[in-house]
Amino acid sequence: MVSRLRAVFLLLVLVPQAVIFQMTKSSPLAADKYFGQAAAIALAVSLLLVLALPGLTVEWLAGKRLMQLRQFCSQVRQGNYRQLLALPNESCDGDGEEELTVLMRDMNWMARQIEVRENDLQKAVSDLSQSRQHIGEQNKYLTAVNAELLATQQQLEQRTTELEEACRNMQVMAMTDPLTSIANRRCFFETMERNFAALMCNCRPISLLILDIDRFKMINDTYGHQAGDKVLLELAEIIQNNTREGDLAARIGGEEYALLLPDTSLQEAKVVAGRIRAIVQERVFVLDESHQAFVTVSIGVCTLAKLICVDRNKLYHYADQALYHSKHNGRNRISIYDPDTHSIGRAESA
Repeated sequence: MVSRLRAVFLLLVLVPQAVIFQMTKSSPLAADKYFGQAAAIALAVSLLLVLALPGLTVEWLAGKRLMQLRQFCSQVRQGNYRQLLALPNESCDGDGEEELTVLMRDMNWMARQIEVRENDLQKAVSDLSQSRQHIGEQNKYLTAVNAELLATQQQLEQRTTELEEACRNMQVMAMTDPLTSIANRRCFFETMERNFAALMCNCRPISLLILDIDRFKMINDTYGHQAGDKVLLELAEIIQNNTREGDLAARIGGEEYALLLPDTSLQEAKVVAGRIRAIVQERVFVLDESHQAFVTVSIGVCTLAKLICVDRNKLYHYADQALYHSKHNGRNRISIYDPDTHSIGRAESA
């Protein structure tokens, strides 16, 4: 660039000097030494200008471009990428341009690329922020749902516990007499069937006592059903107090009770029956503050010790026949049913 400018300046300076020299060559001024000196000085000054002005011009032009580049870089640093450097139209192949122009054109391209990258980055940041916000909302929703599920689970667990407790209570109620709180008829027969099968298969004895309060209707008619309930309740306590672990006392009818004695011989059953009959006979039943009563019971006993019967109903039937025999032969007695001879006799201790 400097060489071009020097050639241009040299032409601009030497052409006028040559014209002047040609015009004055035949004139008297050519012989004038002062004119010659002035011409030489002018030529020397012109040559000096030719040597200095191109560099100064280039420095001035480059300084202006550099100032533009500096301002442009400051704008880019502040985030302004839209105000690009003013440049002439780019040639097809880009050859022949000054290096500074090429640099400015590259700076414009870099600014556009930075703007594109920054826009992409801002969009990515915005998308990330929206994603984080969406994830936060989803997390809050899932936290709330989880809390609801935990609360529902706790309610279900509590409800399950209540239902299990209610089920156990219902099972107890279904197998318990509501007045006396001992086993009811259903519980008695289910238990007797289980024990009967187990004991008979192992040739172990099983005994059954059936008890009935003598003349109980007279107590109800005389003192009322509330007084009768007191007698029923106290008799249940007496029977229950004379059982062992594994025995079962049950109320199977209005004033009728049963006592199942698994793995118990006839002699042991007679002892239990005699003890209960004696306790009841000697007990004073207090009906209310001003009334009391004496009560007796009739008892039927049957013991199966051999595999002569596989029907548990016959055990109950035999003991019931023995009870019927006691009721119709004086009451307050113990009758024994003998399954071998199918006969009924009174217990010796009764």
